[in-house]
Amino acid sequence: MIGVTYLNVPNTLSLIRIAIISPYLYFYLFYPVYGESIALIIFIISGLTDLLDGYIARKYNQITKMGTVLDPLADKLMLVSVLTGFVMNNKINLWLLTLIICKELLIVLGSFILYNEKDEVIPANILGKITTVLFYIASTAIIIDLSLGYSLMIAFFILNIFSLFFYFYKFITLKRTV
Repeated sequence: MIGVTYLNVPNTLSLIRIAIISPYLYFYLFYPVYGESIALIIFIISGLTDLLDGYIARKYNQITKMGTVLDPLADKLMLVSVLTGFVMNNKINLWLLTLIICKELLIVLGSFILYNEKDEVIPANILGKITTVLFYIASTAIIIDLSLGYSLMIAFFILNIFSLFFYFYKFITLKRTV
């Protein structure tokens, strides 16, 4: 059940995740000494707060409409920011970032349509959670400069595109219901 309180612990954690994006990018891109290490710490904090906000929201029934928008927004902003930093540092190709942005925009558009027409939100599923974990693993590998990082990022990309088909199916199914 979606509660009424908006400023709760899970929503605050999502806001913190949004707020730490700029420091992440600053340290990753512009801080010459230990910048990638500091960025990695910020990135890990982002991942942990992502896990924690979902856990707290479900366990303590603190799921709100604001949270159902804020959590995925924080995820998408961090995802695009991290990938943008990787493109700027020549760690991944621009085509990967471009296709992920297009996919995320399609998801946002579909969510907007469903929310406006049916007051529905497609909840996160196991495929989305696996994709998120793979993103954090691949990104960590890239930040610490493991040669495996790029291959993991391609695996993340393929799984991410596959998840688009799942969301598209859910979108069509929900759109057809009256």
